[in-house]
Formats: sequence, C-alpha cells, structure tokens
Amino acid sequence: MIENKESYKQIFKSTTIVGGAQIINILIGIIRNKIIAILLGPAGVGIAGIFQTIVELVRNGTGLGINFSGVKNVAENNADSQRVARTILILRRWEFGTGLVGTLVVVILCNFFSNYSFGSDKYTYSIALMSVTLLISAVSAGQLAILQGLRRIKEMAKATLLGSILGTAVSLPIFWWLGISGIVPSMIITALGSLFFSWIYARKVITEKLDLSWSQTFFEGLGMAKLGFFIVVNGFVATASLYVVRVMIRSHLGMESVGYFQAVWIISTMYVNILLNSMLADYFPRLSSIKEDKAASNNLINQQLEMTLLVGTPMLMGMIAFASLSISVLYTNSFHTAIPVLKWQMMASFFTFINYTIGVLYLSLNKGWYAIIIESVRQLIYIASVYFGWDYFGFSILGIGFLIANVVSLIVSVYSVRHLNSFSFSYINIKNILILGSFVILSLVTSLYFKGYIQYLVNIFLIILASVFSFYRLNKLLDIKKWITARYKKG
Repeated sequence: MIENKESYKQIFKSTTIVGGAQIINILIGIIRNKIIAILLGPAGVGIAGIFQTIVELVRNGTGLGINFSGVKNVAENNADSQRVARTILILRRWEFGTGLVGTLVVVILCNFFSNYSFGSDKYTYSIALMSVTLLISAVSAGQLAILQGLRRIKEMAKATLLGSILGTAVSLPIFWWLGISGIVPSMIITALGSLFFSWIYARKVITEKLDLSWSQTFFEGLGMAKLGFFIVVNGFVATASLYVVRVMIRSHLGMESVGYFQAVWIISTMYVNILLNSMLADYFPRLSSIKEDKAASNNLINQQLEMTLLVGTPMLMGMIAFASLSISVLYTNSFHTAIPVLKWQMMASFFTFINYTIGVLYLSLNKGWYAIIIESVRQLIYIASVYFGWDYFGFSILGIGFLIANVVSLIVSVYSVRHLNSFSFSYINIKNILILGSFVILSLVTSLYFKGYIQYLVNIFLIILASVFSFYRLNKLLDIKKWITARYKKG
C-alpha cells in the first residue's frame, strides 16, 4: 500500500511540475489569441489556423520525429562524453536537413496548398514565404532536444518560455499594423524568437570536437529516424485529418467558420494537453522501464488512469458549463457560433483521457503500428462523421463527430491492449469511469438543453459533486489533508 501511495505521489508531482510550466505558456497564448481575434476577426483566425496546419502537416511528414528520438539518444549516451558529442552533432545535422527538406516541400507545393486550402492561388507567395519557419523550427527543436536529453529541464523550460514571450511581444504589433497580411511575418518572428533562446542555452553545452563525415551522419542518424517513425506517422495522420476537416468547413460555410472551429480546437486541445503532456513526461519512461512485467505495467496504467480522471474530469465539466464564457474571454462574442462544438469536444476529451493513458503502452512495447492503426481509425471515423452528418447536424457535427470517433477508437484500444498485455481496468477505475463519466454526460445535457441561470446552477452543483468525489479519492491516495495540516503547523 505504501509503495502504491509513493507511485501515486510521483505521478501527481510530475503532473503538477510540468503542468505548471505549460500553464504559463498557455496564459501567454490566451493573451495572444484574444488580441489576434480582436484584430483579425474569425476569418483571420481561420486563415492563420490553416497556415499553421500546413506547417504542422509538412513538419510531421518530413521531420521524422528526430527531436523526439534525439532526446532518448542523448540521454542514453550522456555518461560517455565522446558518444554524447557524436549524438549531438548527428542530431543537429539531421534537424537542419529535415528542416531544409520541409522548407523545399512547402515551396514546391505552395500553389497546391493555396488552391486546395483557399480555393484560389491568392496565398501562394505567402505560403512559400512561410516555408522558412520549418527550417527555423527544426533547428530550434534540435537545440531543445539536446537540453532535455541532458536533463537540463530548467534551461529548456526557460528557452521555451522566453521564446514564447518574445514572439508574442513582437508579433502583436505586426498584427495591429498589417492585419491579416501580418500572419506570415508573425509566424517567422515567433520561430526566430524560439531559435534565439534555444541557441542561448544550448550553446552552453560543451562537447568534444569530432571529424564526422556526412555519410556517417546519414547512416548513424537513421536509427533516430526509425525510432521517431511511429510518432511522425501518428502526428501526420492527425494533422492531415484536421487539414481535410478545415477545408470541408471552408467549402460549406466559408473562412469565418474555419475561424470558429480553429478557436474551439485551440481551447479544447489547450486545456486537455496540459494534463496529457504533463502525464507523459514521467509516465512514458516509467512504463517503458517495466514493460516486460505485465502485471506491474498494467498496475501502473491503472494508477495513471485513476489520477488522470480524478484531476481532469472536474476541469472538463467546468469547460462544458462555462463554454460561452470561455469563448468570450479567450476570443470575442462573434465566435459564439462555435459554443456547441466546444461542449461536444470537451465531452469527447473524457474518452481521450482513457485512450491516451492506455495507448502509451504501444510505444513502451515498441508496437507503434497499433498506435498508427488506431489513430487512423479515429481520424477516418471523424472525417466520415463530418462528411455524412453535415446535412443533418450542421456545424455541430464537428463536435459530435469528434465524440463518436473517440468512443469507437477507445473500444478498439481496449481490445488491442487486452490482446497485447492482458490489460483490464481495475475495479476502482471501472467505478471512476462510470461515476465521473455520468457527471460529464449530465453536465453536457444540462448545458445543451437548459438555458440561463438554471443551466449554471445545475452545472455548478454537478461540478461540486464531482470535485468532492475526486478530492475524496485523491486524499485517500495522496494524504492531502495530512500534507495541508503539516504545512499549516510549520507555517
């Protein structure tokens, strides 16, 4: 029991530390998105969203996950100064090479992207100019991977945070001055800000000088590329799906509606990713280290899932209940058309918590093909739901389809992890899923079918009930009351 409590405490500590750093970045992002929404309006937000999706699509296709695998390789060779110097040199060269390839791909396909995304060649030159951000971002990602691999987490966090602050401070006046025409210059300046601060901290890493040929660099770097392959394909599938959905929205309703969707997508992923990314920082390496022991790995999955549901569910309910307020604060009232979509997406995120937690097992077991297949199923169902459900549900299908896709992919995930690792949910997690899931469903139904003060009163009552239940369970796992009492007495 004591060992279990220590495990839960480690999970909670990791989540809060990494999540704290992300929250600061998100607050900066909130300010930036609010001002951009005011200056550019829904159409401008939609254009910026499509530009960003093009960058992410090509980056996922050409980046080969080098920064992800580079962290692992640098960490593994940290004890040997010559090997770590060799790994860092290979990582830097591969990041530059993949960034250059990504830039060339965008330049070559800029006319295609403009016509397919916007229905004309109006943005061809803007997309071509935007291509340079792929090279800049790739080099910056390589620098951050070096810092993370050497466990210089504090410096990595500083570089990311300062880059975000600089990019925001410089880009906002450009939006005010140039309007929509300032989107691409802003993207370039933000990328340069990240590169500058990552270089400031990464240049402090002193390594031995090596004579390494380009052919050696290529063949030795293939190992990194193979390791990052599954991450790349997964990311590419998700980004490609998002790109197709945005093009479908533009063809049905125009660019303003793309902006509405972009707004709710940012809000839903922003808050959910705080928890998921914080979880991954500690959870993935721990699960990888015990992957040969099925009982231990399944126990850890259940522990992580319990913590994720208890911490995350009241947050989801709050976002569902106060979706209209979130849209108004983070964007403007002109984005209120998207409120139902945001509510459905937050409901879907409850299943994302479960799916993501058990899905990490695939990577720990080097069974990345399972992750790719399940992600492909999820995205195909999402696109099909939007395509076939648009005439009946209208704009709301963007949220409803997301929920359908997440539920189906979860069913496939549960079946696959049972086959791979004999995994089954613990009794307490079955109870948590049923109770907390019911709270989220009730919150969604209340917010969709009740109006005015009644909606808020009922939802606040539900959130209080869910929070009390979560706190009761967390206190049993973490001794929160004991910790608070000890801190109070010390004070």
